[in-house]
Formats: sequence, C-alpha cells, structure tokens
Amino acid sequence: MRTTIVFALIVLAAGLFYVLRLRSKAYRRVHVKDGLTQFKASFPGRRIPDALLEQTYAHLIERREAVGDDADEHFFVAPGHDLRTVYHLDGLDIEDAVLVIADRASARLPRAHDLDDLKGKVRTVQDLVQFLEPYFVSEPADG
Repeated sequence: MRTTIVFALIVLAAGLFYVLRLRSKAYRRVHVKDGLTQFKASFPGRRIPDALLEQTYAHLIERREAVGDDADEHFFVAPGHDLRTVYHLDGLDIEDAVLVIADRASARLPRAHDLDDLKGKVRTVQDLVQFLEPYFVSEPADG
C-alpha cells in the first residue's frame, strides 16, 4: 500500500512538472510573439524587411538572455535602446551581431571594409537596423 502511494505521488509530481513546463513554454512563445509585434510596430512608415526585424529581435533577445538579463519577462526591444548598456554589445560584438543577423536571414553579408563603418556609427538598435537595411535589399540583376 505504501509503495502505491509513493509511486502515485511521484507520478503526480512528474505530471505537474510536465504541465508547468508546457505552460511556461506556451507563455514564452506568446511573449516573444507580442514582443516581436511591438518591435515591428516601432518602425512605422518604413519598408524594413520582416526578416531583418525578426532576426534583429531574435538576436538581441538571445544576447540579453546569454548575459543573464532575462529576469524581466515583459522586456521589449526598442529602437532607442543603447546596444552597449542594454545588450552588452560593443566593438567586435556589434560586428558579430551584424554578421549573425544577416546570415540567419540569408541576406548579403557585409564585407570587412563595410564593418569598419560600424565603429562610432552604430550605438542603438535603430542604428543597427539602419546599417543592416541595405544588405537586405536584393541587388539588381545584370542586364
């Protein structure tokens, strides 16, 4: 009898843990979707490619989580955020972010001399998006 009760409690605990994990994942998906929607809406009137905004958002959220700043579950990426203070990106980290974002979206990758233009010019999320925008525009075909 005692073994049955212990077994039932273990199964109940495992089931509860499983349900809580599923709810947590579902909540996270909804939060990411809402955050991405709000991020896209913060660039009104501009025809910025969706892939650029989606990959920028995804990379910055990943970066924030990687440095342990994911405690605030209602964090939203904003164009005015400073890359250094909010996302801990500086110098070569910004170059890496540019390459990762462009590569994940299958955009044209910036060349080494293009990356030199990042220094001093890309300080905010909006600067990052503006820098990457030309690499997401398809090049004209040779006639």
